[in-house]
Amino acid sequence: MQKKRLGWILLPVVIILIAVVTLVMSSYQKEAGIIDPGKGGTVTVAALAEAQAAATGSGEAAYDAFGKTLTVAMSEVNNMAITNPAETRLQLIVGNAVDAMRAQREAWAAQLSGDWDPAVDGSAAYWWALHPGMQVESRPAPQQTGLTVTQVREWAASTTDYWVKKALDLVE
Repeated sequence: MQKKRLGWILLPVVIILIAVVTLVMSSYQKEAGIIDPGKGGTVTVAALAEAQAAATGSGEAAYDAFGKTLTVAMSEVNNMAITNPAETRLQLIVGNAVDAMRAQREAWAAQLSGDWDPAVDGSAAYWWALHPGMQVESRPAPQQTGLTVTQVREWAASTTDYWVKKALDLVE
């Protein structure tokens, strides 16, 4: 009779152990060393890093070069095949990186054309609403206003750095 009770006590422990192992194997395949993002993910991150490097210039020629590299990066993100959970995580990260780069391009375009409207473009809520990828820890509060084009570009660049670093960590 004692041996039957021991079996019933161990059964929930075994079930919990199996559930934990299954969770780790399904959700944390990269961390567990089971699977990595494929070549498509690596190529996508490389394209993002190149666009990130091109975003550091100033003037119309640098803006055009950044726009071209960003277009290539966006194309790579759209064409990235999703075949495992690590690539699904990578897709979310690179999507946020592209969103931050698009915000940077938008601010840069407003700067070059002289169309910066401090009432609209200078509002952090505007950037929060249109570019969810900009919502990271170093962001201005949504009620903050009076942002300059330089501040928004720096915010977008630091956000891009954050997302590209996360993407590089995942593909390495």
